[in-house]
Amino acid sequence: MFFLECSNLAKFFGKTEVFRGLNFRLEEALCVGIQGPNGSGKSTLMKCLCGLLRPSEGEIIWKIAGDQIRNPQLRYYTGFAAPYVQLYNELSVMENLLFLRRLRPGDFRCLSPDGPPSLSDILETTALSGIADREFGTLSSGQQQRVKLAGALVGDPLILMLDEPGTNLDAKGTALVEDIIARQRKQGGLVFLSSNREEELALSDIRIVLSPLEPKKKIN
Repeated sequence: MFFLECSNLAKFFGKTEVFRGLNFRLEEALCVGIQGPNGSGKSTLMKCLCGLLRPSEGEIIWKIAGDQIRNPQLRYYTGFAAPYVQLYNELSVMENLLFLRRLRPGDFRCLSPDGPPSLSDILETTALSGIADREFGTLSSGQQQRVKLAGALVGDPLILMLDEPGTNLDAKGTALVEDIIARQRKQGGLVFLSSNREEELALSDIRIVLSPLEPKKKIN
């Protein structure tokens, strides 16, 4: 169902090189770990793969069910969660999730043939039901991270991008991440998991390992 090929991928910010010469190919639904220390470009690579950033060099080819997916179309297939995702502090948990669901295109491609789960089900899955009416800005950092994970699930995406998903989570929150990944894999979805924590990377089937450039190379 999935095909992804990255050829000679590179990303620069101004004259600073983040990574260069990445080549990999994927032809099945897996949990793909993106491994590397802080500053190695994990988040940047995640954003390139889901179309939030354009690579400076090289090519990314996506195909789903044999159809090539262009950059603007990736949003129809992808859910993204990261600690740096910004939600509205003055809105409740439920209101934030309603807002995110309304942003989805009408023909968003869902993992389940029955369509996305109800927001009530997502709140229960992420252990947020008891605080659904609380303003996001009043929550603890761990609770906020759960809301961001819930936000990635509102469209029931075929491709789930989890950038440092265990940030600020306790043991129960870590188990939640494991459950989300297990469900995605069971239903035939694809997961990208970016982390520098071995306990999270152990959930992946294969890994892309990034090494930091010391110091970051300047492009002439």
